[in-house]
Amino acid sequence: MTVWFIVGFLVLVIVGVTVAYVVSGGANGTGSGAANASSTFVATTVPAITAADWTQGNKNAKVSVIEYGDFECPACGAYNPIVDQLITTYGSQVLFSFRNFPLYTIHPDAGIAAQAAEAAGLQGKYWPMHELLYADQATWSVVDPSTVVSQYFNGYAQQLGLNVAQFDQDINSGAVTNKIAADVASGNAAQIDHTPTFFVDDVQIQNPASESDFEQVINAALTAAGSPTPQSTSSTGQ
Repeated sequence: MTVWFIVGFLVLVIVGVTVAYVVSGGANGTGSGAANASSTFVATTVPAITAADWTQGNKNAKVSVIEYGDFECPACGAYNPIVDQLITTYGSQVLFSFRNFPLYTIHPDAGIAAQAAEAAGLQGKYWPMHELLYADQATWSVVDPSTVVSQYFNGYAQQLGLNVAQFDQDINSGAVTNKIAADVASGNAAQIDHTPTFFVDDVQIQNPASESDFEQVINAALTAAGSPTPQSTSSTGQ
């Protein structure tokens, strides 16, 4: 009885440490922590947001935040609620965008998940599908890529009120795969080696360890751009 209690306690400790490590950006969920080390960090750049990008926020904003993400990446899933809150806080002053960077070699469902989001976008539901994929990441990400569409993604499409037959046709279309390829190409050009990777005003930043740290980066960008900063942010304790 005592032995099993000790074993259970050790498992809980290990899980807790692992979760904290992922959420803090340690190894970025990809096994590559080099980009978080200040001694090796290089602030690369990416193309500015265009009409081809999926965006939320103020399209006329002076400050932008671009995320390169992978729908199967645990660290991306951990950051998603933080990004959602940032959009709520800064949506009137900042333009946010998400670009696909599926890590095909370590996340077998990442590519088809990106295709599902893009296919939903063709019917005006990109962001709702984006949120569903992250919310249910632990469920669909363990399914074989050849069956995940029929087992889960078609259900998500139906839940969002999409034409499922059209969704199934679009998911492998050139419009979808070319969009993802363009995102990946721009990420590769910026030497991205982990997800999520964030760019503020098209310049890569080191992954913030918390929402408050992320707010400080955005507030600094707003100040530099001559834009006011919100009064109610987590960094102010409100």
